[in-house]
Amino acid sequence: MRKTVLVSIAALLVLVASGAWAQNKAHAERITNGPVVKKTTDTVAEISWSTDAPGSSIVKYGTSANSLNEKAEEPWGGKKESNGDFNHTVWVKNLKPNTTYYFVVETGQGLGTGTETQSRPQEFHTTAK
Repeated sequence: MRKTVLVSIAALLVLVASGAWAQNKAHAERITNGPVVKKTTDTVAEISWSTDAPGSSIVKYGTSANSLNEKAEEPWGGKKESNGDFNHTVWVKNLKPNTTYYFVVETGQGLGTGTETQSRPQEFHTTAK
């Protein structure tokens, strides 16, 4: 019994010393840069942003700021940048030409934390055909 307790204490000390204990604590995921509308055409918009953890990449959008009923998304994760942030890019397609759209970006389930972050509403305008 005493040997088991000593082994358990030693294992706990190794976890604390290695930082693994602290790494398992969830922190609220956050947007570190953006969102930025990188490009628009008459039917497509490219929207990018960065977060401090990998997660889902979702753009909710619509032609009314009060009704963001459409959704575009890319696979979970995000590309890890040299600064440690994760870059998310979503292509919003099948848009109407010469139209103003409103949108928010969302990233959720950051590194298994169960947290979600969302941007403030923004807008972009598609070009004429």
